[in-house]
Amino acid sequence: MSRTLRAVGGLAMIAALATLAAMGCGTKTVAPPPPDAPPPANSPANVVTGYAWAINHRDVGVIEKRLTSDFQIVGAGTDSAGNQTRVPWDRAWFLAGLDSMMAYAEQVTLVFDQNLIAFPDSRPGKSSTWHKQVRPSLVLKVRIDSGNTIEVTGNALFFLTRGDSALIPQEFLNRGVKADSTTWWIDRYEDETLSGGGAPPSATDPTRNYTFTYLLELFLHLVRF
Repeated sequence: MSRTLRAVGGLAMIAALATLAAMGCGTKTVAPPPPDAPPPANSPANVVTGYAWAINHRDVGVIEKRLTSDFQIVGAGTDSAGNQTRVPWDRAWFLAGLDSMMAYAEQVTLVFDQNLIAFPDSRPGKSSTWHKQVRPSLVLKVRIDSGNTIEVTGNALFFLTRGDSALIPQEFLNRGVKADSTTWWIDRYEDETLSGGGAPPSATDPTRNYTFTYLLELFLHLVRF
């Protein structure tokens, strides 16, 4: 499927992002994170908490270390006729989108609800011993500049696999990471966020809603073009 963004709002936001880049986003000052650390990935809930920690600390490396090699993020898209579909993207796409967002946004904040309860994986053929799912509600705010803030709301559905059943990336196996039962990995993320429409943020109405995967695509377009 073509990933070309046809929405006028999306193109306008790309222009805003590009303007920010041209103004020298590489020189912006980012406050250092507090001197703390993400929780260990020793339970499904802790992996999800660690994901939020990584977003708020602009540390994509933490997320990279918790994604299986066959990880997919599934979000809303459109086919060639403009019909809505569910589109899977792979691990590389997801990490590239996060990298771009962290590089170009002035501020990124993610808040999950506190009800991070792990349930048995609802996918066919998944044993609850090795596979769990956690579905928190979220509010993600990404400030492009003082007049442009994107807000993402809705839910995130995480599917997690215990380490002794997960497909661990070879690069981590080469570094000595073990496939053991004491760690958990994210193998799938289903984007259940809401879109507030195609109009871009503006100085008079600076906060608009977008889906999370649409937001990542916007930042990836900034890198491509």
